[in-house]
Amino acid sequence: RIVERLLEERAPLRVLELGTYCGYGTVLLARGLPPGARLYTVEGDPRHAAVAEKVIRLAGFDEQTVELIVGPSEEVIPRLRERHGLTKVDFVFMDHWKRCYLRDLQLLESHQLLAEGATVLADNVLFPGAPHFLQYAKTCGKYRCRVHRASLEY
Repeated sequence: RIVERLLEERAPLRVLELGTYCGYGTVLLARGLPPGARLYTVEGDPRHAAVAEKVIRLAGFDEQTVELIVGPSEEVIPRLRERHGLTKVDFVFMDHWKRCYLRDLQLLESHQLLAEGATVLADNVLFPGAPHFLQYAKTCGKYRCRVHRASLEY
């Protein structure tokens, strides 16, 4: 519900998801996009990406709406502009390895990929936790940080 509400409020045209896994979250994100928007989703595990590709396409989303990029986020992020034509991101959803959240946010910053006013939503920062990411987001002065309480999925 949090993701759906934020997508509706922000109506982002360029969305980046880090951590596709089996594609379930990707489909939910894609369903919440405004017309003409594009979702780039990054999955490091080729086996998970193969399953996700099928789920995404079976849900009715073509490559023009959802582009699945296979590879480690630390390698993909620096190449988003040149290889995928993504110059700025309006909305980022982080749901991959929690230990990578801070590194990947800083990669997005250093490659100037965050649009003015971009929303960065990171899942599970309290449990299992991404304390360094959370500390940075709260104290670096670049972000207005808000923690959304939610029940556990599993």
